[in-house]
Amino acid sequence: MAHKEKLKSVLYTKAELESFSILRLRKMAEASKLPTRRKSDIVAALSSDYRLGPGTVAVPATPAPIVAPVRVGATPPPQGPHNNDEHPREHLVWPTVPVGACEVNGQYVLPPWYEELAAAAAIGHVELMGPAGSGKTLAVHHLAASQGRRLAVVTADGGLRKRDLVGQRELLGGSTVFQASEFAAAARAGDWALIDEANMAEADALGFLNGMLDRPGTTGSTFSVGGKAIEVHPEFRCFITRNPGYQGTKLMNEALRDRFWSIDVPPLLGEGLATMFASHGIDPKVSEEAVYLVGILYQAWERNRISYQISPRRALSAARMGDCLKGDGTNHNRDLLTRSILTKIDAKHERETVKGIIQAAWTARDVTKRGETAPTVDDL
Repeated sequence: MAHKEKLKSVLYTKAELESFSILRLRKMAEASKLPTRRKSDIVAALSSDYRLGPGTVAVPATPAPIVAPVRVGATPPPQGPHNNDEHPREHLVWPTVPVGACEVNGQYVLPPWYEELAAAAAIGHVELMGPAGSGKTLAVHHLAASQGRRLAVVTADGGLRKRDLVGQRELLGGSTVFQASEFAAAARAGDWALIDEANMAEADALGFLNGMLDRPGTTGSTFSVGGKAIEVHPEFRCFITRNPGYQGTKLMNEALRDRFWSIDVPPLLGEGLATMFASHGIDPKVSEEAVYLVGILYQAWERNRISYQISPRRALSAARMGDCLKGDGTNHNRDLLTRSILTKIDAKHERETVKGIIQAAWTARDVTKRGETAPTVDDL
């Protein structure tokens, strides 16, 4: 009772309130009959910094209206260089998160794990693990587009830092403002965010994610933007993709991975790869050769004979080049496919090893076509 009486006569500064735990702040909000459980709104309602001026002005019996959380599907707040959230003095600018789009040169083919992705997104954050070119990123774009979600996209392959996820101070119109990132805006508004190649991010970025992703679907998680505590919207979803074992990648903290539903995405091989080529209108004869070679090289990688893991994108690019150049038959298409692969390998010894396997694979394929017994992958 004494604590409630104190709240009626004492005002705290913004800094003091933000140092309190969310539990204590919510008890203070209940004592003051504030219609909110969001940390930022409680601070705004109880802080002397947001009153007419400093001093001993008591908290009014009927508090000022609290800004309601942004609901998914609702009209977003006005955006622009002068939109500084509820408190203009903060000079905090929020960008507009773009609507998700799935742009492919051909018909999108749903992967066999797509339904699991959609179900996982309904309950929490999602991690997609698998080799390059297996359709991880495209699947997230397609899911966002199909549900009309806004999607902030961040690529970590350049060494993602915390500031890339939060934002930074910039000079705008002669004044210094804190420009929040699209990722932060998505977390605040209940949109979606995708971090590609997440296991190439720096430690401070991964630590930041670990602290804000612990309560999908519920309130309570917060993060700081420009010195202001922002509550993570319950509808916010974070997707990460990663290629385990690739050069330049890092081991991810188990506590962070525990915040995601993990889907092990298989490589795009065989019939699945052929379907993808068909959706792009690739000549069936060219597709058949490409599917064969991609399979051979993937098996060589699985057996640790090579460290290079071929992406189906290389085979698709070579097939398109074949259509453009209109060369002379099978040998022309094989040459383009071989060059498309070898030019992506920097290490000379690795390039020579892969080249030897490719040449042996073409020879084995010709032997098979003649009806003779072809060598196994281990013989190549």
